Amino acid sequence: MNCTQWGVYVFEISYYFAKYIGSVVFKEYERKVMTINGIEIEVEHKSIKHIHLSVYPPDGRIHVSVPQETSDDQLRMFILSKWVWLSEKIETATSNNIQSPREYVSGEAHYFKGELYRLRVETCNPTMAKVSIQGDYILVRCGKQIQAEKALKQWYREQLRAMLPPLVERWVKRLGTPMPKYDVQAMKQCWGSCNKSKQMILFNLELAKKPLECIEYIVAHEVTHLIERTHTDRFYRLLDTYLPGWERHKKQLDEFPITI
Repeated sequence: MNCTQWGVYVFEISYYFAKYIGSVVFKEYERKVMTINGIEIEVEHKSIKHIHLSVYPPDGRIHVSVPQETSDDQLRMFILSKWVWLSEKIETATSNNIQSPREYVSGEAHYFKGELYRLRVETCNPTMAKVSIQGDYILVRCGKQIQAEKALKQWYREQLRAMLPPLVERWVKRLGTPMPKYDVQAMKQCWGSCNKSKQMILFNLELAKKPLECIEYIVAHEVTHLIERTHTDRFYRLLDTYLPGWERHKKQLDEFPITI
């Protein structure tokens, strides 16, 4: 499963291991934790040719995927050789624009399609419950105040589900792929994910808060994974060809606040 991560600083290092192949054999997708200079690093051994080193906001969590033949000593030397880069990305990831936990009360700031709104919560007869845009406000009418969070999230889900069909159809036609199944799901670290073998794409509920061009970028990214499962050179050539300037959309997406 491929995953489009939010605000993730990924350093994909083309580092071939032909001269390092030895007797150490790891099972596919073996996971462990390595500590280097007092920092924990999640290590995942996979059937790949390159090292993929990633730093995740908001806490600077580090994950590295490595070829199965890589020994601990080889990996330790490699990470130490990238320590300056790694330190910079940890600092950047931990200082990301993060929105504090929402309380879903009137006056609170919430985004929708890249625009900032104030929340207005009104209690009403449950049969009159509704969420709507009223000028600069997102109006949530619900039976009880404690139902506002559930009502707003359901509204976001409905809005994103309504936005996705024309975007998915456009990119399926553009790239010539079969029409996949897709859905919206709350996800902690990914803007979207694609399971090529199951022809299934999941989109993060948080995308409803982002600009439409950012949503389309994620759609294009995940549909491209139906052709190329991993982030290979061919994957990025396809994005460059069919969505020139996609890096700008990715940067814009990463700059929007993350709700925790």
